[in-house]
Amino acid sequence: MKKGELTKKLIESNSSLFMCPLCGKGMSFIKTNSLLCQNKHNFDISKDGYINLLVKQVRSDYNKKLFKSRKIMIQSGFFDPMLRVISDLIIEGNLNISISKINILDAGCGEGSHLINIISNLEKRNICSLGIGIDISKEGIHAASKQYANAIWCVADLSKIPFQNNQFDIILNILSPANYSEFERVLKTGGLLIKVIPSMKYLIELRDVLFEGTSKHTYSNDRVINHFDDNFGIVNNQQIIYKACLNNENIEHLINMTPLTWNADREKIAELINKDIKRITVAFDVVVGQKRR
Repeated sequence: MKKGELTKKLIESNSSLFMCPLCGKGMSFIKTNSLLCQNKHNFDISKDGYINLLVKQVRSDYNKKLFKSRKIMIQSGFFDPMLRVISDLIIEGNLNISISKINILDAGCGEGSHLINIISNLEKRNICSLGIGIDISKEGIHAASKQYANAIWCVADLSKIPFQNNQFDIILNILSPANYSEFERVLKTGGLLIKVIPSMKYLIELRDVLFEGTSKHTYSNDRVINHFDDNFGIVNNQQIIYKACLNNENIEHLINMTPLTWNADREKIAELINKDIKRITVAFDVVVGQKRR
């Protein structure tokens, strides 16, 4: 069975999770390979198996080149320590509440590699999960659906998450914007929100070259963490810092991947590429909240 067909089967068997983004009604799978809501709003499933649930066109700066570079960096092991921490937090939470199968929503999944790596880590610990990735970027979701058939992929807006209330045991929000009211709505009581935020030293070697002497040279995530706490409440905050090895090819992929370089001076980027950086600092706060009721 082709990847697209496998993903369609996943959508069909889990269609009760979906909520129409236009009217808020429940949806069901129909044999024309669509999701149809009770008010007859229809959303087709693509040949690659993803479904576009955006109700209006939205511009995204995340393009095919960025997602290709991000995937290469993920495959290089750049994010592995962070993904292990997230997996351990999910495993610990699952042991505490003894769920036989967990539903995981990756809100801002990009090209899907983070979610698939986490699902794989959970499978090694005999934890069964359904992974659903949503992103506003069609390029990212298209890439995810072409590569990974063991999850559901949707183009969707965080301001109107197209799922019913109280459906997810875990929401992942990795280096992505958040919508806490929507997260609370779709998360089950007792479910966990796991948000990954860059911390002060993240990619400091890039900042040293690109932004020395400017306000962008230093960074604080205090505002983001305080906003999380105000809206959701923090039950755990794990700080991760490590050095990742780079080769000449990977430094260019890192530059392509990170929004940090989007408005940087072209001469500074060329200087960065020629600097031959072999190791770079990766630093995150992994912040956990729990839905209490």
